[in-house]
Amino acid sequence: MTDNITETASLYALEDKPTLPKALAGALAHYFSIIASILTAPLLIALAIGIDEPSTRYVISTSVVISGIATFIQIRRFGLLGSGLLAIQGTSFAFIAAMGYAASLFPPEISRETVLGTILGSAAVGGLICIGLAFCVEQLRKIITPAVTGVTICILGLSLLWSAINNFSFAVSIAPADQGTAVISQGVFTIFIICLLATRANPYLRLVSISVGILAGVFLALTLGTYALPESSAESLFFVPTPWRFPLGFDPLVLLILMPIFLVSLTESVGDLTATSLVSNLPIKGPDYLRRLRGGLAADGFNSALAAVFGTFPNTTFSQNNAVIRLTGIASRSVGMLVALLLVVSGCMTWVTLLFVSLPGTVIHGATAVLFAVIAYTGLNIIRTRTHSRGAIVLVISCLGALVFLQLPQFFTAIQLDVPEVITIILGFPVATGTFLAILTDAMLRPPLEDSA
Repeated sequence: MTDNITETASLYALEDKPTLPKALAGALAHYFSIIASILTAPLLIALAIGIDEPSTRYVISTSVVISGIATFIQIRRFGLLGSGLLAIQGTSFAFIAAMGYAASLFPPEISRETVLGTILGSAAVGGLICIGLAFCVEQLRKIITPAVTGVTICILGLSLLWSAINNFSFAVSIAPADQGTAVISQGVFTIFIICLLATRANPYLRLVSISVGILAGVFLALTLGTYALPESSAESLFFVPTPWRFPLGFDPLVLLILMPIFLVSLTESVGDLTATSLVSNLPIKGPDYLRRLRGGLAADGFNSALAAVFGTFPNTTFSQNNAVIRLTGIASRSVGMLVALLLVVSGCMTWVTLLFVSLPGTVIHGATAVLFAVIAYTGLNIIRTRTHSRGAIVLVISCLGALVFLQLPQFFTAIQLDVPEVITIILGFPVATGTFLAILTDAMLRPPLEDSA
């Protein structure tokens, strides 16, 4: 978040226009810091929902294109939409567990495309709600405090990490018997390279750690003969997203499952946009800051609804781009426009998603396991640095409570207690119950003076 961020020496301020070579260099630094995440998030959500490969390729390509359009809206600013900052948008990892859980609630006879359409339609409604919440940001921050945010992110990261470990094990189990060791080694090698680069002092190595780690794992898989590059497809070389690709539906229960993630995502965006203002040498107090903040949060909600219309998943601001601004000293909006263009163009190239969808399972799940562990650590770090001692108490009570709630449906069944299905479904999703307990516990432990601050 923003605690350790100070002003940076800007080579190019918000409204400056660097020469094309410098603008392109800055844009590529942003692009390569996010492209692996933008490609990975929709792939994992698609796998969690269980849609087929053509639909998976569609949502990945569309995610990249929509991320470019969303970035343009966020930077260019249209009326009340957009922060006007060099704030890059992308598909959010936070929704993987929630959407996968929501998909598991539908009967197996319902087609996966129908399930996806219902989840996307519900997410669109969530995005529209977030537009309204953007103008209540002061009140929202009193409820979703740093303690609540940290606990929710930590539980989310742990849930996703457990899922990644299970997926890694499944990828090993379906490999041919004579390739088991090789398949495991390529996944472990991916994790090793990512951790090696991510822990270096050089910030550029940290930025490329995920991309280089995946490339290293793929190279080892090619060397060991467990993976072959996909053959060129007979399809068109170019791809254009179409609206209503999946007919949108709506389910209030799905929306209820997604809303805790939307709320935490909004709170995280507050921190990201504040950090972007800081590294851009802009004020983080006063009416101009609040206007940028509200516009940025409203753009998050609008872009999530737009993504659903075109058949892909919610968008959010990406925090790693603040590091790029700080490293390069370039906070120019024109560089952000170039990033948006790069995203749209690369998303329209069909070979990009064809290659990414074909990546070895242990490589991709090994890389995402590291990402999810970092998410859990980020939550712990928020609790450690941005809360008083009550943060640890909120974390313990929320985690233990979520585990207890997770067992309640089986307990109700054992004692033959008839409980409404909606309650058992919500109890089975630890992120939702953990967030609720965190809000309740934090409100009870928070000093009265802090409430009035």
